[in-house]
Order: sequence, then C-alpha cells, then structure tokens
Amino acid sequence: MTESIVVGLVTGVFGVRGDVKIEVGAFDLQPGLEVEVQGPAFERRTLRISQVRRSRKYVRARFEGVENATVAERLRGATIRAARSALAELPANTYLESELVGMEVIDRNLGALGRVSGIQHYPGSDMLVVGAKRVLVPMLIAFGVRVDRKKRTISTELPAGFEELL
Repeated sequence: MTESIVVGLVTGVFGVRGDVKIEVGAFDLQPGLEVEVQGPAFERRTLRISQVRRSRKYVRARFEGVENATVAERLRGATIRAARSALAELPANTYLESELVGMEVIDRNLGALGRVSGIQHYPGSDMLVVGAKRVLVPMLIAFGVRVDRKKRTISTELPAGFEELL
C-alpha cells in the first residue's frame, strides 16, 4: 500500500457476527475502503470495510471475510492503515502528526522557535514539541497558530513571558 497512514486501532469485538470496535483518528471510515490490518494475533493483510456504524465513543465496523466473533477477536489490538489517496480531505484545522513533524515554528514576536519534533496530546489541547529544548507550544487559534502546508511553517503569536521558556 503506497503512502499509507494509520486511521484506527481495533479495540474490541461487538456481537457474534464479526463486528469490531475501532478507535479512529481524524478520518471518516467508509464502506468499500481497503485497509491494511496488522496486529499481535493477525498477520498483515488487506481487508475491505463492508459496514460502518458510528457511536459516540468508537466506530463499529465489519470487514469482508471476517464472519464471526472468533475471527474478529484475533483483530483486537490491530493497527489499521489506509492509502492516503483513498481517504477524504481532512476537516479544516485538522492535521496529521506526520505532516506537522519537521515544520518550522515561527512566532510573530520571537522569530524562529525551531522545528516540530513531535506532538503531545493533553485534554486541553495538543502541544507541538519544538526545538532542541523541546518547548511545548499549544496548538490553539488563541495563540495565533496557523499552519501553512505549502511553506511547511507554523506561525504563532505567543503571549508575553513565553520567551523565558526558550
């Protein structure tokens, strides 16, 4: 599968017909989507999603060829990947971690802060891990965060006092 990205994780089984519970990220899984599934008890293979039902906490899906709970149970813990080209565009102000890592962060007042080396997830917001000192920069519009995919930059307007962390 060319340029594939992680779109979900199988967290459990639902019912006896082979449905699985999937914790999904930013992408909306659709019937007909071919995915690569690999897990601790399931060899890597390509499956097609045949049915999707959404709940508040997870997506309930069925794969073609997974006909019962016994087979579905082997999928528990499996990572689900899909070709980026097969997925819909992300909603506004939604980004993949893989596209943010490596971008240069430039603050309006402080100048270049460094490159993003990772993302930390907190209940209040996601934080960019920036520069050699691994400074955490909140991914919030309130701090003027704007992502320019073409220039591979993230601009910010951080509050006074932030320079003490640098």
